[in-house]
Amino acid sequence: MRHLDAAGVPVAILPEPTRPALLAAAGNAAAVVLVDEAPALDAGIVAAAPHLRLACRNGAGFDNFDVAALTARGIPLVTTGDANADAVAEHAIHLLLSLAKRGPAHDRDVRAGRWSRARGASELRDKVMVVVGWGRIGRRIGHLGAAFGMRVLPVDPTAADGVPLDEALPAADALILAVPLTPGTRHLVDAGRLARMKPSAFLVNVARGPVVDQAALVRALAAGRLAGAGLDVLEQEPPDPADPLLALDTVVLSPHVAASCPEAVERVAMACADAVVRGLAGDFAGLAVINPEVLARRG
Repeated sequence: MRHLDAAGVPVAILPEPTRPALLAAAGNAAAVVLVDEAPALDAGIVAAAPHLRLACRNGAGFDNFDVAALTARGIPLVTTGDANADAVAEHAIHLLLSLAKRGPAHDRDVRAGRWSRARGASELRDKVMVVVGWGRIGRRIGHLGAAFGMRVLPVDPTAADGVPLDEALPAADALILAVPLTPGTRHLVDAGRLARMKPSAFLVNVARGPVVDQAALVRALAAGRLAGAGLDVLEQEPPDPADPLLALDTVVLSPHVAASCPEAVERVAMACADAVVRGLAGDFAGLAVINPEVLARRG
């Protein structure tokens, strides 16, 4: 399907985005936008797109782009910046509150006819929130945590300064993951790092599933070495029905919907369109460029 949008940019929409379809369409594309579950813009597709001048992610995560291949070609990769940051940050706090206040467990009890107030809840005030990934989303999560009276420790695994993750983990009452998935953050939270956390701590992941070694997380939860986990993302999406994670009542799950509020979806779409139109015109001021070195090379 083809149409001409208001900015005069011809657009080709792939209603069934498979890799062969993307490969065929990329041959004539000046810009490629990946939305939701689109196939990866891998090195092979980048090589087969001689006219490509811009890549854009309709969202914040960019793990389905070959950043090295784009950078080698001098092609900027932009995301939609903070357009969905509020939605994701609010969802992270929702998962944390669900764990701390035992919301799903209380709901199940009442529906099953169990009227017991024996299950204790935890206050957030004066607890330590460690936020891993101090970008647009991480900063908003930290701001919300501070509003509850939490002490917020920002951790940026890509920065040389700041609080190192291994030093922050023993202090964490809540570990919130908001980092992009890269080779350096895959299984960032593994068995060794889970062992450094206190048994009363909660883990919340609104980043990408593979940032956590899920098998190690299951073992830690099943052994009582972690109080609970709130996960919007999993290593396998959707999960296998036999996944042992699904049997744990200390886990609160959502189906990768943190950024799916209608308001955020609309903002992201508008931000993406703006980024494409401006980027193709050479105007990158204020845009979230993942590989800014390609702009520096242009002078």
